[in-house]
Amino acid sequence: MGVGLLSLALLAGCTSTVPGTPDGEVVRPSITPSPQELPQHGQCTDGALKVLPCTEPHEGEVVALGQFTGLGDAYPSERDLRRSAIPACRTALAAYLGSTDHDATRLQPQVLWVSRDGWARGDRWRLCTVVEIGPDGQRKKRTGALKGVLKGEGFAQVQLCAQGSPGVDEQLKIVGCDARHQAEAVPGVLNIGAHTSPTPSREQVDARAREHCAGAVTGYVGAERPDVFPAWRAFGSQAWSEGYTTVVCYAEATRPFTGRLWGLGDKPLPG
Repeated sequence: MGVGLLSLALLAGCTSTVPGTPDGEVVRPSITPSPQELPQHGQCTDGALKVLPCTEPHEGEVVALGQFTGLGDAYPSERDLRRSAIPACRTALAAYLGSTDHDATRLQPQVLWVSRDGWARGDRWRLCTVVEIGPDGQRKKRTGALKGVLKGEGFAQVQLCAQGSPGVDEQLKIVGCDARHQAEAVPGVLNIGAHTSPTPSREQVDARAREHCAGAVTGYVGAERPDVFPAWRAFGSQAWSEGYTTVVCYAEATRPFTGRLWGLGDKPLPG
């Protein structure tokens, strides 16, 4: 889980060697869009922010367009840019998709912001888009708009499923939910605080998550079963300061299976 992060300086900038200096490099000014040239709320785009009809294959969909404030005249550090942009983007993402359960899906926020040369001329824009991440970890081209997709039964279309154990594996291998897997992220993402507050300890997180995830998993499966149990994952301290203050609950089975645990009830675990 994470955030796609891109400055347009990285999209359009290029480097060249400066003659007469050892390994000297200079970044040529990038062609930074003005706020009037940016795609607008609800529009779909390719990787370079070209607007496309949402009925055609595209990578991103604009969730929000905002402005940086209170960061001064000098170009801010990436840390300050992230801490200012990402929490607002995550809030806008939840409103756009129709649920705060986006952390339990393959839908992730991608934040883009004005480059250094654009900042120098007075631009302060930040753009939040939503992208879908495929099992290979790459942005996936999709057809159709995502607005409101997490209302009703849309969650299943973009649900996170894991090949291994969310509670044990350091790096979680995400697979398609139609592939053989061992765990499924469930609706009911738990928010455990504000990103402006101190990061809670692992023990504090576990204490909050244990009861919540037990109830979320039972409701998701439709029964308590000895071969399915709750697991959970939270983000680290750096991510906490950037607005990732949630715990994602997983229904984890005692063995890999093909099928779904959603609504399984007392039926046998799929093969």
